[in-house]
Amino acid sequence: MKTTFTPGDEVPRTGVYRVYHDNHRLMHQATLLSGKCFPRCKQCGAAVRFELARVVDDRFVIASRNHVILEDQKDVPRLVKAAGD
Repeated sequence: MKTTFTPGDEVPRTGVYRVYHDNHRLMHQATLLSGKCFPRCKQCGAAVRFELARVVDDRFVIASRNHVILEDQKDVPRLVKAAGD
């Protein structure tokens, strides 16, 4: 299983993730929801990396804005097959 994630990857498990930036900020943590995309950083863009610190039960997570430095999380686009394909 993958252990390091980049912006645009799907968040596999709801949890607290360590967030590593490209030289402009120290590591911090953010709670991210499964089924969303890992966000870009407003300053270092796609150079930010994520690593799962601990899994959190979805029932106990209240959706809120990410850390000030991260862009809003986007839903992972789903490919839908047309009927008859």
